[in-house]
Amino acid sequence: MKILALGIGKIGSALLKDLVESHVSEIVAGDLAFQTLRHYVSEMGWQNRVRAERIDVTDHEKLVKLMEDGVDVVASTLISELNVRVAKAAVEAGVGMVDVGGTPPEIFELDRKAKQASVAIVPSCGLDPGIDRILEGHAAKKLDRIEEIYSWCGGFPQKNTPGYNNPLRYKVGWYWRGAVQTNIGKARILRDGRVVEVEKLTGPRNPETIIFPEPVGECEAFFTSAPFDTIEHLALKEVKNAWNKTVRWKGHCDIWAKLIGLGLTSTERVKIGQCEISPLDFFVELGNRMLQYEEGEGDAVVERVQVGGTKGGKKVRLVYELVDFYDNERQVSAMGRTTAYPCSILSQMIGRGEVEERGVIHASKIGCNAEEARRFLDEMSRRGLRITEAVIEPLA
Repeated sequence: MKILALGIGKIGSALLKDLVESHVSEIVAGDLAFQTLRHYVSEMGWQNRVRAERIDVTDHEKLVKLMEDGVDVVASTLISELNVRVAKAAVEAGVGMVDVGGTPPEIFELDRKAKQASVAIVPSCGLDPGIDRILEGHAAKKLDRIEEIYSWCGGFPQKNTPGYNNPLRYKVGWYWRGAVQTNIGKARILRDGRVVEVEKLTGPRNPETIIFPEPVGECEAFFTSAPFDTIEHLALKEVKNAWNKTVRWKGHCDIWAKLIGLGLTSTERVKIGQCEISPLDFFVELGNRMLQYEEGEGDAVVERVQVGGTKGGKKVRLVYELVDFYDNERQVSAMGRTTAYPCSILSQMIGRGEVEERGVIHASKIGCNAEEARRFLDEMSRRGLRITEAVIEPLA
């Protein structure tokens, strides 16, 4: 199996480690920052396992040509907008593809061409979206009728680390600008069968106190979105209530409401001396410098998915939970493990011919397929990412 891994940064390095440890026979790693990539491959001692390439994914012809050189699957950790470009090249080259998340819904416009090319393209298969969508599909397959879908997810510094003790109780696990924007504005959720907008940080029922097993314990959560994509792709027309919440340490919403109130997330440019810059751009740049994890500093990731409905005429709620921490032995962050490993696992499943469907496949459909879900969850568990399942009935 030959896998092309694109984007070797915080998450991409975790992807590359997993591909190497999975004994994938041939790995090509591509990034614009070629010298940094080559140095990383050399530092890890992978010269005989990984071929480093300078790749600009906006150069469609060269990207297609590279894929046509024996590549079976593309695994991408690039930012969301670039993944549509990568998917178009993969379809043209006739190879499968998986990316880690946030890919625009326009990628599903490639479905017909992907089917014609007999390839499997699975977008947004990281942590959130990704694991949560697979679990939502897994639950939907088990129940006769789905009435509610809720999820909580977050990554943050472990207790009693420098990140936990800084003013924000937060450090950059992946993409700081995206983390900032998570806190801004309103979220669209499904409540009592209606799509409504709620203030993310200060609306009713925000923040919610939520408790995970120690050493995490008590956290808070706030509205950020809803799984409208799962509802659409699985045709779950009877869902009446659905939302996603982001999880942070206690006090997060109060701190961020004050930062937003001070105008630090404004996009309106201001003149300082001879320069013009928006407060948001300044804040993002400052955070990128000040909020990076120190070497070996521990982070944590939590995720809970709850799907309620009926089974055999009884009200039932299925609850899935994942808690993960920094891997000291492999020096991989919890965010890297929970975001990159699902992408790696599914890429390898496609490469081995273990994904039946062709076209652009929503991750929830992997969960709906009993055998594919079993393989995925087994591989997650083998990597120490154990997801618990609880069945609660009757539904309150």
